[in-house]
Amino acid sequence: MELSFLFSQFLSGLTYGMILFLVASGLSLIFGVMNILNFAHATLWLIGAYFAYSFWNLMQNYSVALWISIPLAALATGAVGWVLEVVLIKHLYKRALHEQLLVTYALALILGDMIKIVWGPTDRLILRPPVIQQPIHIFGAPLDSYFVFVILVGFAVAAGLWWFLKYTKYGHIVKAAVFSREMVSALGIPIPRIFTWVFTLGIFIAGLAGGIQSAIGSVTLGMDISIIIQAFCVVVIGGFGSLVGTLVGALIVGEVFSFAILYWTDGAMVLIFAITAGILIVRPWGLLGTPMRT
Repeated sequence: MELSFLFSQFLSGLTYGMILFLVASGLSLIFGVMNILNFAHATLWLIGAYFAYSFWNLMQNYSVALWISIPLAALATGAVGWVLEVVLIKHLYKRALHEQLLVTYALALILGDMIKIVWGPTDRLILRPPVIQQPIHIFGAPLDSYFVFVILVGFAVAAGLWWFLKYTKYGHIVKAAVFSREMVSALGIPIPRIFTWVFTLGIFIAGLAGGIQSAIGSVTLGMDISIIIQAFCVVVIGGFGSLVGTLVGALIVGEVFSFAILYWTDGAMVLIFAITAGILIVRPWGLLGTPMRT
């Protein structure tokens, strides 16, 4: 097997890993800070993809339509997340994990039906601008030009979140709230407001991922079901609440899936589930998580 072909598969896995990271990072951030396991996260990701299509459809005669539609979709999805947190999610903070899962699963079903009402059951397709329709070659391996953008955005979001949590005042408050909500409250910092904006940020990133996904293939009902399972695998492997762990987990899942389909097409997901199960048995808190996350 040629080296260029293997490198092409590596790049494909890297791209898929970045998509998974963008979905799973918001999921992990919300759980890490708020202890909310949001099963509707991927449905909000799908709403972001539909938002991107709607914005693109309004501006499709302009060459910049796609590039404007993606951030607009992220903002619109983030606004939906803000409303959901204020109306519903804030009432789940003290509820048991199984109650959170039931409520957010019901929310996913409701949002799925709303998608059918607003956008209909028909698949939606965004036409990319000509500038990114031709593949490029990296060390002799062909790569879809748009995938370069996906990879760069994935690493940019990872770097941005890391910088935000490590070097900004608000990031320090968020990290402090993870370990001691009582102490943060004693300092006069309103925990509910922190949670609102953390949840909004997580859903904003999901909307960004959905906007990016909208130009990779057709936007289809049911896409959220498969990706939420893989996103949970990512955060279990990397560790809930760990940003670096989520990135590592996403890259592992992306590369394993990319290479597994070469030799065992029907068993690629089986292999990912096996890795996830192995991590749960050996290290329940994930590769880079901490025992307090169990």
